[in-house]
Amino acid sequence: MGKRNHHSRNSAHTQGKYRLTVNISDRPNIYSRLISFSILFAIAWFLTLCTLHYFNLRTLWLDEYQVFRSLATFAPIDFFTKELITGQIFPRLYLFLIQRISEPFDWHVLSLRLLSYLSMTTAFLIWLKIANYELKSKEEYFAFVLSWTASIPLIYYASELKPYSMDVMTTAIFLLFIYNQKKLEEGNPKVYFGLLSALPLLGLFSYPAFLFFIFPLYNLLTTKSPLRQKALICYLISGIAAIACLYFFDLRITQATTGKQSFHDYAISFASAGEFFKTWGEGTMNLISRWFTEQPKLLKKLGLIFTPFGLIYIFYAFFSHFKREGFAFRSINTVALVIYAELFLLGALQKYPFSVPRTSLFFCPIVLLMTVKGLQLLKKIHPRIHQIFLSLYCLFLIFVTIGIGQVVF
Repeated sequence: MGKRNHHSRNSAHTQGKYRLTVNISDRPNIYSRLISFSILFAIAWFLTLCTLHYFNLRTLWLDEYQVFRSLATFAPIDFFTKELITGQIFPRLYLFLIQRISEPFDWHVLSLRLLSYLSMTTAFLIWLKIANYELKSKEEYFAFVLSWTASIPLIYYASELKPYSMDVMTTAIFLLFIYNQKKLEEGNPKVYFGLLSALPLLGLFSYPAFLFFIFPLYNLLTTKSPLRQKALICYLISGIAAIACLYFFDLRITQATTGKQSFHDYAISFASAGEFFKTWGEGTMNLISRWFTEQPKLLKKLGLIFTPFGLIYIFYAFFSHFKREGFAFRSINTVALVIYAELFLLGALQKYPFSVPRTSLFFCPIVLLMTVKGLQLLKKIHPRIHQIFLSLYCLFLIFVTIGIGQVVF
């Protein structure tokens, strides 16, 4: 009898421990489901903000109207033979497509901005895939998605006649290819050769796409694959054809310079050592800090608490990943610093205003992703510090997101 009671007490004690274990283990599951739901909500929220902004039927502003003048008056062939009205700089083939889409709809503002809207939403979905390669923590992935919902430029230029959202999409396509280049080469040669032929042609729709042209090329030059020679020829032929068309039908006619677009103040100055460091420093800060909001200034300053981690990680990631990736470009970790260097070089040569937010909008998602990854460096100090900073970053992003939502609605 005593043994039976002793056994019963042990069973009750064991059941109590079991119930306690179940209750505790349920909490992470609930938290995980909550984070997953929050990620899905944030994704839907960004798409909703872009869609509502698109259907707000905002009238064309000055720069858009100057582009529209060419759309409304040019014959199709004129886009490839004449300088645009008021000296606008715009990828000619992209502008030609806008005309073909908009003219049947009597130049309705929604038709004028349709390609821009589709480009930004497509770019967002591609960047979600890229972030999935890089961020294994749901909290960090949530922070990345939130950073899109808190970015006024990304939402605003989803409904804009100018080509900046196309820049975001084409560079995202290049990055996605870089992540999968080796796998496609080994597993699906037909798709691989098709993409190699198509990628350089994106430069006809987006000038910054050519900044990414060198990465697949470098990977082709360094690979030991038996397909290397054919793939290299295929990529070079397509690239040379794209560059020739861009020059002959666009840049030769446009004669684009930073001074022509009043962007000379955003270039690197070599007037003196002081001017060099001033323009370089200001340009770099613009490149990493102007992706959330300009007003109120307090929020802009709060953003500066976090985005410098992105700049630090851009340098850290290259030197820590290049050897790991076989001295090739396989991810954003090795690509980001080279893009920054290219922008710096073009700014120094007065060829591209690397610190103007809209002309460098394609760099925005890079900064957003590298900022989240940069915060990971705080784990080297203490995991709790990383968790605190990541939580504060999310709270900041949620606050900005609510403000943007009030404006859009």
